[in-house]
Amino acid sequence: MNTYLVIQLARFGDIIQSKRLVRGLQARPRAVVHLAVDVSLVSLAELIYPGVHVHGLPVHGQRPEPERLLQGCRPVFRQWREASFERVFNLNHSGFNYILAGLFAPEQVFGYQWRHGQALRGAWPDMVFRLTRRRSVNPLNLMDYWGYFLQPALEPQAVNPAAVAKGNGIGVALAGRDARRSLPVPVLSQILAAALHATAGPAYLLGTEAERPAARQLQRALPPALQTRVRDLSGRTKWNDLMEVLGQLDLLLTPDTGIMHLAAHLGTPVTAFFLSSAWCFETGPYGAGHLVWQAGRACAPCLESQPCDQDTACLLPFTHKTVLAAMAGPGLAGRTSPPDPPAELCLLKSRVDDFGLKLHPQCGELPKSKEREAVRELLRGHCLGITPRDVATENGAAAWMYDETQWMLEQS
Repeated sequence: MNTYLVIQLARFGDIIQSKRLVRGLQARPRAVVHLAVDVSLVSLAELIYPGVHVHGLPVHGQRPEPERLLQGCRPVFRQWREASFERVFNLNHSGFNYILAGLFAPEQVFGYQWRHGQALRGAWPDMVFRLTRRRSVNPLNLMDYWGYFLQPALEPQAVNPAAVAKGNGIGVALAGRDARRSLPVPVLSQILAAALHATAGPAYLLGTEAERPAARQLQRALPPALQTRVRDLSGRTKWNDLMEVLGQLDLLLTPDTGIMHLAAHLGTPVTAFFLSSAWCFETGPYGAGHLVWQAGRACAPCLESQPCDQDTACLLPFTHKTVLAAMAGPGLAGRTSPPDPPAELCLLKSRVDDFGLKLHPQCGELPKSKEREAVRELLRGHCLGITPRDVATENGAAAWMYDETQWMLEQS
């Protein structure tokens, strides 16, 4: 048996975005895969990854005293010791992840390591971390980042099914973790109304109990004739219920949310709205056939930890008539290309190639597209072990993507 451990202690969406890595490990001969997540997400992880041994650790929410935390983790640590892992994939840059890395020999751990009292990153995470300083030219989806922790990685086409309408109406993910990254109700209600005019099915409002006030506000903002078609499921779905609803939809309207990634996992078509700090190249829906409206101001993507001094001006283009026309156009969610959108907004469509997720502009244009393509080609060559096309060298990406020590030749 070849036994592996994946430590993924981030949020709902990140568990799904680890799919290329986890499924790649499962595809290896005689593989036994273990996955560590927050205890609140164990049932979700078990639904996403049948056959994987899921371990819950008390990471999210209010932190207990260190002694109680260790007491709660002790049964899991005992199971890990008995499992005798061949390799540990530590996916998160967090203090607790580094502590967990210290439970294993450094040579066992890929990703975020603990060696002789020092927190370290492996060569691939260290390379990709340089992209965090130039996010506007980052072309790398998080699914592919974690997927290439494994070499060779699982084929991108084997990760998520292509998007196909399922026949049972529209879903609406009400909000993400940061309100600035989500469309406010007055804007979202116009988009939903346009989409409802393009189909005869119902609309399901999806989210946590905290989104119930927004759900009621959204329903009231719709024309009376459309209000009767709305089903408010916010705070009323367990993980299996949510998967059942998403798996039957024609379309999900969503900001950058875990619900979006769950829909893509099921092959349900997504139309996503990315603004503020949300950057579709990093965390867009994975698979072929999804659409993303991306705000593209010069300040995008920003840092959600810093206040916006532009009064969230990146929201304004989403109110343009072109967006509404695309939603109400031929085919649900405007599957035909709409006329040119306003400045600082671009519509992109997803597909996968031999490297991973690739987003193609359908209308509009985002800044720095040539630089982004150069970086992607460089990463593609690096991960696939092939010579990059000339575009990789035309914009000088290699000069800052590689650390100086990575240019040094080994002595024979």
